[in-house]
Amino acid sequence: MKLNFQFKLLAISCVIFLITFRLNAQSNAEINIGRVALGEIDYAGFTLNQDASVDISGSGASIERWGSNLIFYAWIIESESREVVWNLLDEYENKYFHKDGEFEFTADLKLKKGSYEVYYAGMYGDSYSHYSNDFTDVIKEVVRAIKYDDDERTYFDRNENFIKLSSKSNGFSVNNGREYIDKMKSKSIASFVRVDNNEVKSKEFGLTKDTKVYIYCQGERDGHEFYDFAWIYDLQSHEKVWPNNDTDYERAGGGRKNFSVYQEVVLTAGEYQVNYTTDDSHSFEKWNVLPPNDPQFWGVSLWCDAKDMRNVSDNVSEYTPAVDLTRMRDHEFEKQGFELSESMDVRIICAGEITDYEPSDYGWIIDAKTRETIWKFSRSKSEYAGGGDKNRIVNEVRTLKKGKYIAYYTSDGSHSYHNWNVAPPHDQKLWGLSLWTVNRSDKSKIKLFEEEEYKSENVIVEITQVRDNQREYENFRMGKESKVRIYAIGEGDDGQMFDTGWIKNMDTGKIIWEMSYRASEHAGGAHKNRMFNDFILLAAGNYRLYFESDGSHSFMDWNDDPPHDPQNYGIKILKE
Repeated sequence: MKLNFQFKLLAISCVIFLITFRLNAQSNAEINIGRVALGEIDYAGFTLNQDASVDISGSGASIERWGSNLIFYAWIIESESREVVWNLLDEYENKYFHKDGEFEFTADLKLKKGSYEVYYAGMYGDSYSHYSNDFTDVIKEVVRAIKYDDDERTYFDRNENFIKLSSKSNGFSVNNGREYIDKMKSKSIASFVRVDNNEVKSKEFGLTKDTKVYIYCQGERDGHEFYDFAWIYDLQSHEKVWPNNDTDYERAGGGRKNFSVYQEVVLTAGEYQVNYTTDDSHSFEKWNVLPPNDPQFWGVSLWCDAKDMRNVSDNVSEYTPAVDLTRMRDHEFEKQGFELSESMDVRIICAGEITDYEPSDYGWIIDAKTRETIWKFSRSKSEYAGGGDKNRIVNEVRTLKKGKYIAYYTSDGSHSYHNWNVAPPHDQKLWGLSLWTVNRSDKSKIKLFEEEEYKSENVIVEITQVRDNQREYENFRMGKESKVRIYAIGEGDDGQMFDTGWIKNMDTGKIIWEMSYRASEHAGGAHKNRMFNDFILLAAGNYRLYFESDGSHSFMDWNDDPPHDPQNYGIKILKE
């Protein structure tokens, strides 16, 4: 009995020790983060299972008296709301504004029961101020620039600034700071967060019925140009359904170019793709101005109410274009013939580059029989495609008649797929020209053919792909008086033609038609590219077709932008 009593006493002592040890461990829990390299953040999380006070201490640094551009600073957000509950930027304004250089700080913060995240960042002061966006910012930036020197920069590169957090409350516990973000990802339709530089993320999903979804997005913008951003496509129509006219972009804290969006949107039953893309700087990988208040959610998250998750499916149809001239690189000229076995509606999507009024990367479609341009990319048809202002896109439904067509796309020597010289467009994969059937069953009614193998049965005679310093002719005969189409592309400027064609009646020795500047029109590309595409009447008899070129700007040797239809540089005569 005595042994049993001693054993029980020992067991009770062990339990008391373990409880005391755990309480002491909890009460002694501490967060100590910081000492970051410039452009980086450090973070941790903590939980309070009851209202409590949190002790804060550490050191920061600034090189401006007004405190609008802190170099090393910290802040705390509440995990559920993602709202800032404490920020050293505010503390600096209130208590430490007279400091210049490193300074120590302390705070006693009373917080509600809940989960929190603490962040520490190192960043050179930037003109994208956390504060007012007015002329004062400009003055401060000038002062900052004057005060910088190499010694000061080196000094801040090897900082030892930090923040410590602890609490006397037994309900204070520390975590890795990712608990909420991991929880969010697990219940989301799609969640791309902590996104780095030069990343493109996408996910397709289906909705079996109309569903209210919640969208939380953070990214980078400057004015109306977006550099890190998200969008949602309807996969059937390839139309952007979000952002929409109700989207409200707000400041996300930190640098002025940080934006955030929270929006509730009802998506109709259908199939969608959510996307997020970043440029080559300022992301979770490394910040080049002050990071946002909620840096771990740099990206986009899309979710719905738990009861509506049954509407969501990862199984979606496969969508591919009927004609695909996309992912176009620098200095490319691509073409694809296609034949419609019956008239149908097609969706034309063309993404390209337009500066001022003339496109540099663009597409067009011609009637293979008549060589008439039936559709072309232009500023008036296009809308902003995201990223740099010169990124433009057309998404248009057109009715095409039964027949044969040729689609073209050409690009200049810069700003193209995987080689952007400004921020890329929303959907980089669509850079180029693509055709999609509006009714999916119509895709089987489109057949592709190669332009080189296509020889129009209507061609009477032709001289094409003309090079420099050429003078060529072809004889032909008309058995009866006929209406014919003349299709000619040449070079002309200031009222004169330099590469041109004409027709001579060999029976009379007279020139009966000649391509002139005034009778021609712009052929696309450089302004000097001219085109004639119209009908004339030829009497029965013998004829000779001529084409002559000067010493520059011709097929495969252009000294300026080529015409829309470079393969047919020259002249041809076709039956009506």
